[in-house]
Amino acid sequence: MIASRRKDQMTQMLEHLGRLSASDFAALAMRASVYSKLKWDVMVGSRSERIGQMMLKPGIGLGGMAIRHGIPYRANRLENPAMLTECPVMLAEKLVSGVAIPLALVTAGGMGGVLLLGRREGMPYANEEMGMIESFIPHFVEIMNAEAL
Repeated sequence: MIASRRKDQMTQMLEHLGRLSASDFAALAMRASVYSKLKWDVMVGSRSERIGQMMLKPGIGLGGMAIRHGIPYRANRLENPAMLTECPVMLAEKLVSGVAIPLALVTAGGMGGVLLLGRREGMPYANEEMGMIESFIPHFVEIMNAEAL
């Protein structure tokens, strides 16, 4: 469980990033401990209470693909439409495009988190937007690493 102050910081950053990227949904999944699965801990724009209970598994869903491959992963109607129906978060939130970016934690020895952004309508995330979104990653990692110490 993350401390309240850190959770507030992450929520504010997610809100800001969501506005800048025209995203309807933004979430951050983190490990509860080194051995546990990733869980969606911080969300903004969520319409489903089920998201907080969902666990990420490598290779399953948008976040799981980012974890498995260790690189940002995109889903939309043009690039990989099957992900829209295979990803539990995309289904629950009725997202038509999304991007998941793995976050490395110093103490986890690998992927310690995932940032997920999604849109319920509109265009897929463009390469230019990906650069802007990825510029936020060091800030999330810094807060998460501070929490893990």
